[in-house]
Amino acid sequence: MTTPDRNFSVAPLDRVCAVVITFFPDAAFPERLEKIAAQVSRVIVVDNGTTGESGANLERALGANGNVSCIRNLENVGVPVALNQGVRRALAAEACSWIITFDQDSLPAEDMVEKLLTVWKSHPRRKSVMIAGPRTIFVDSTSRSAPPSGPSWREAIHVITSGSLFSRQAFDLAGYFNEGLFIDYVDIEYCLRLRTLGYHIIEVPSAEMLHRMGSLEERCLLGEKVHPTHHPPQRRYYQFRNALLLHRQYRKSQQPWCRKNRVILLKILVLILLYERQRWRSCCQIMRGIFHGLRGRAGRHGEKPYSYFPAKSS
Repeated sequence: MTTPDRNFSVAPLDRVCAVVITFFPDAAFPERLEKIAAQVSRVIVVDNGTTGESGANLERALGANGNVSCIRNLENVGVPVALNQGVRRALAAEACSWIITFDQDSLPAEDMVEKLLTVWKSHPRRKSVMIAGPRTIFVDSTSRSAPPSGPSWREAIHVITSGSLFSRQAFDLAGYFNEGLFIDYVDIEYCLRLRTLGYHIIEVPSAEMLHRMGSLEERCLLGEKVHPTHHPPQRRYYQFRNALLLHRQYRKSQQPWCRKNRVILLKILVLILLYERQRWRSCCQIMRGIFHGLRGRAGRHGEKPYSYFPAKSS
């Protein structure tokens, strides 16, 4: 059941709704959700079929916060579908002018949302900014630097979904997240779509968020720190398939990103071959993903054609 906003000190135009996607959250999730709920007017959790002990973790999180409601899916419907479910409910709440999205593994700094809003409002072209993202610090990585001095924001090609603050206007202009991707590159595609339409994505270095990415490991390769992520082989299918789908979609409008992403994919492949434990299965899934990407196949299992034109909000 949705409860009234508890953050009455926030002006109506500044009210932020958080959409948090869960899939078998761990025991520390209630604490992370509490940190999120303290910074926003309301929280919508969208759960993708959690059961068992993880279901108990979810129940504890929901019961500890008065401004949280939950959408429960009976199975894993994918990240973009879950995001769209949460965004649609948030857009129906007219008091919310901003939507911020989170993964279950992210922990924002106590003032992260406030800093994102403050910097956005001071941006010289704030009406053309559609997304502001924080500086992401990855758990288990020692490659952490102090926030850079200088400008309070910097232009970004894309930011990750978790911790990103969206203007509700973005969904009127660009539509919803592309549900054909299922997982991986969902955030990148949405940012590229907005950039193609002429809008801006910014990163706010002073707004910080801790984020866990796979089973991150730190290694040294040719004197440089590298970070194999040890994602399950199935994730490699989506990474390479969706990358190729986006390369085809944005090969003309976002050429610099396409060139840079090809290098990233090559680095991922090298790290898998050198360090990861399931390298053979991962490589098989990569080949399957490349095959489906070249054929323009999307969905959970590559069962449907990829559509460039997701629905717009109504």
